Amino acid sequence: MNAMVLAAGRGTRLAALEPDVPKPLVDIGGEPLLARQLRYLRSNGVRRVVVNAHHLSAAIESFARDYRTPGGPELVVITEPELLGTAGGVRNALGQLGEEPVVILYCDVLISEPLAPLAQAHRESGAAATLAVYESDQLERKGVISVDARGRVTEFVEHRRFDPGVRGLVNAGLYVLEPAFIAQIPAGVVSDFGHDVFPAALARGEHLGTHMLPAPVLDVGTPEALAYARLHA
Repeated sequence: MNAMVLAAGRGTRLAALEPDVPKPLVDIGGEPLLARQLRYLRSNGVRRVVVNAHHLSAAIESFARDYRTPGGPELVVITEPELLGTAGGVRNALGQLGEEPVVILYCDVLISEPLAPLAQAHRESGAAATLAVYESDQLERKGVISVDARGRVTEFVEHRRFDPGVRGLVNAGLYVLEPAFIAQIPAGVVSDFGHDVFPAALARGEHLGTHMLPAPVLDVGTPEALAYARLHA
């Protein structure tokens, strides 16, 4: 499958640390975050990756021009003059994503689990979209998902307050989407998967599946998480 890495956000929570470096290029373990994501996707058989860029996009375009790794993946950068949101950015890139199901990965989410089980779950379920999730009691500022007994999504709860110790399923920021599902996203309109697109899909009766990850992913979108990743990831 092809993949898209969502990298157009401003990274405001990290800007105080490195104001002249876009979030996809912050250093983790001696390499830019985006290089790490490309290495992960290549190791899982992905041969073409589309990346969207907005904030400090020239630096990301320069990285892409210089990116040369034996075995790929091919790297395509799409610059958004105006931010389109997570879903709007994917819709904007539809023409570059091919005709097969596509992996969507948030740039600031570090994951080491193989992609094959997620792709297999998507194929076998017949879902329009399959979301990787993990169980956690750290639900603050997370997208939390409710599912039925078959693992189908029934509800999205975005950034609500939860009582301490409450466990739930967290949206990991890793999806497999059908091209037809992406095509239904309004073109040229700012939209977000968790707030807009997935709830609208549920409302019209679309099948949204889930795949349980055995461990939480590491979101490096905050200074504290970035510092942890630099020590442990």
